[in-house]
Amino acid sequence: MICKNCGKRFYIKKSLHELFKKNYECLCDKCYKKYPIELKITPLILEDYHCYILSIFSKKYNIDYNYFINEYSKIYASALNKKGYVVLFFDYLYLSDNVIEILDLYSKLFKKNLYIITFILRN
Repeated sequence: MICKNCGKRFYIKKSLHELFKKNYECLCDKCYKKYPIELKITPLILEDYHCYILSIFSKKYNIDYNYFINEYSKIYASALNKKGYVVLFFDYLYLSDNVIEILDLYSKLFKKNLYIITFILRN
């Protein structure tokens, strides 16, 4: 396969059970190590409900984030199984007083806690 980020060829070792499965890897091991996924949960207490913000990267990288689609799908699927939460997905989230007020209104509108997944959380 060819890495979508650096353009180098890389190979994936397969066992007999995985021989005919289609692989969705887009990045080589070197690029995965260069742009690591660092999950961080930030709790945010709203007026009546709670909000949990899951940031996937610790800082902004100059890379197309769609290369990590396989990992995103697993993270999002686990978040959808949470009962009593509204799941939101943002590219970037800047926490300011206005954004916190909007999140509070949104939680009151749906009368549920919020679970937000974002690439990068900025304060």
